[in-house]
Amino acid sequence: MDDQVNYNKSYTFIFSLFYFCQGFVQGVPFLVWKPYIQEILGTVDIALWLTVYAIGNFPWAIKMIVGIFNDKIGTKKYGRRFPWIISFGTFGAIWWFILAYYVPSDESIYLWLAFIYFMTQLGMAFADTALDGLILDVTPKRKLARVQGYTWTLMFLGYGVGGMLLTLILGMENVYIVHIITGILMILSCILPYRIKEPELKDIAIREFGKELVTFATKKQNWKVYLYTFLAAFQGIMLLDFITYVVLISMNIITVQDTILSITQGGALELLGWSSIFYFASGVGTVIGSLISGKFGDKSRKNTIKWVFFLFIPYCLIVIIPFSLIGEFLIALVFGIIALVLFGAIQNALVVVNQTIRGDLARKYYPNLKSTYFALLVSIINAGQNVGTLIGAALLSFLVLFIANFYIIVFIISTFCAISLAISYFLFRTIDPLDYELEVEIHKESHL
Repeated sequence: MDDQVNYNKSYTFIFSLFYFCQGFVQGVPFLVWKPYIQEILGTVDIALWLTVYAIGNFPWAIKMIVGIFNDKIGTKKYGRRFPWIISFGTFGAIWWFILAYYVPSDESIYLWLAFIYFMTQLGMAFADTALDGLILDVTPKRKLARVQGYTWTLMFLGYGVGGMLLTLILGMENVYIVHIITGILMILSCILPYRIKEPELKDIAIREFGKELVTFATKKQNWKVYLYTFLAAFQGIMLLDFITYVVLISMNIITVQDTILSITQGGALELLGWSSIFYFASGVGTVIGSLISGKFGDKSRKNTIKWVFFLFIPYCLIVIIPFSLIGEFLIALVFGIIALVLFGAIQNALVVVNQTIRGDLARKYYPNLKSTYFALLVSIINAGQNVGTLIGAALLSFLVLFIANFYIIVFIISTFCAISLAISYFLFRTIDPLDYELEVEIHKESHL
């Protein structure tokens, strides 16, 4: 593959911009809609909101459907990837414009936002599948970790800062403008990949294509990859949300009774402002963790992922403890910023090195179906995030029946995250390093 395509530096910019815009598309619902519901209804049901989030992210769990088609179907003029990127990107953008026009003002807002969430993410997830295939088509292995580091850095900056910052500037009464801008960005980010020169379209026999596809389910090595991927995704969104709640409670900004979140100081915009500080802190960590793991991941995949797991597991076990012992506003604020910078750094270091390894596995196992296989793994990641989020909501709803202390409840949930990460790491260790590690590292190990 390295010899087939002359990688242009502008490709990194196009990929990074796409991921930045994708950060808007995913971040506006997750970060802006919750305070928006608070503004309209006065309160937010956390368990119900987490259900809305899980529904909205379901398309990311089925994105391999498009992977199958864009690995097989394309045009000589536009290639295999671009037609899928632009068509689904435009589809998703339309729903942002519809949302800008109408939002209910009663309890039906949960159902409406769940529907819109699903449709916008359907467009983005399916466009992203083809874009990921394009990255694997044109990016040399020696550059892959750094490209993943740049793209995920920009995505989480868009996710954690973009839509939230716009909302803070424009105000809650102008959220519809944020929705319009997000739709425009979605279209723009899906047009630019046209400038990337795709490899020559290969004709793959249907029978051969089908046989390879069947091995997705029949090869034992694939199930190791699937399970490690699934379990490593549980904490991605759920833990970030719960840590933020714990910090805000320690600062006496919010209270949580049963599963109902209420604001004790200020209003919905003030809550968004405090949340933006913590998500910005997480974004700072994202930049640090993504770039560092990208740099070290291009030296040794195996060692990089080992140290990320070894940092993340104890983090999950201790992160809640300080907040259960402090009650002063300023101390809670400082500890909260530190905790979320660390979360952003470790979580996204894990994301970058994992995505790099999965890209290597896709190219190693299925050179003719790499987009499909990679999309399947990303689908499993998002399925893991959704299942983890639903488990978090279920644990919260169950534990509040017996435990009144919210800190203890979140500690139990974060311990569950640590256990899932530990199991994921042990499963990863069963995968042959020859399938993903850089040749120079394999050569070093063979001489030890």
